Amino acid sequence: MKTTKAYLVEPLIGTIRIVAIPEENRLAVIRNLIGCDLIDMVQINETLAIVVDDNGLQEALPCVTQLHGYPSPLAGNLLIIGTDEYGETVDVTTEIEDVASRLAIVRPMLHPVFESLNGPRIFGTRLSAMEVHVDQRPPAIVEEGVH
Repeated sequence: MKTTKAYLVEPLIGTIRIVAIPEENRLAVIRNLIGCDLIDMVQINETLAIVVDDNGLQEALPCVTQLHGYPSPLAGNLLIIGTDEYGETVDVTTEIEDVASRLAIVRPMLHPVFESLNGPRIFGTRLSAMEVHVDQRPPAIVEEGVH
């Protein structure tokens, strides 16, 4: 069976890996990998595109992915595909390291703030606040055969 090489970004686990998309039932496989029914395409350049959940930004999100140079964040799993001059899906030829370096997974990190308790019968600390910091890092590359 003929397949097309693509990269799957899974921001919840912070990874990018190679996947093979079969020619048969291609759209169903892509929807399953991304985890949605309604997809959209973001063109990176003449030879690369990202397939995204078209409604992904309308939900509460634990994280998003930022494509360097693209103004909007991208939500959910992302499928990086190769495209030819006619817009048809072809094997990705760009190295996975190059694609990963163009992406940043953005997630909130909660940092607890404690206050000291000192009194006649009280000694210790208690949680007084939670500060939110933004963590941004490229997806980790998962080698072939390791899933």
